[in-house]
Amino acid sequence: MKKERILIVDDEIDLLNLVDFNLTRKGYVTSSSLDGLDAIRKIEGFKPEMIILDLMLPNMDGWKICEYLRERKREIKVIMLTAKAMPEDRLKGLEIGADDYITKPFSIEELIIRVDKLFEKRRHEGCNKDLTPPS
Repeated sequence: MKKERILIVDDEIDLLNLVDFNLTRKGYVTSSSLDGLDAIRKIEGFKPEMIILDLMLPNMDGWKICEYLRERKREIKVIMLTAKAMPEDRLKGLEIGADDYITKPFSIEELIIRVDKLFEKRRHEGCNKDLTPPS
């Protein structure tokens, strides 16, 4: 079975490596980026089904990346993984199109569960789209 592609975008290399290692170990195909402009290039080349996205990034912040995605690539799932923990930040993230919002510090096990659940939901929705309603 084909495993989904996940782009991890975070400027903290240790955190990026931790997330990358655990997702790869789980069987996902990953790519990573340390800044916003590189993330945009990777979105176009790597074509991820999901992005784990920090908000505070050099060159282009995560808010702009999420807006870019929603304008052009609506099918990509977005999990915001950020230190911005204020309720208004969480609301803004969800309003501009994040599928989930996790604040740092976080549990890697919880992140993996949320990734799995979003893909499970996506696969389930995909199956339902193919069904023709009875006449």
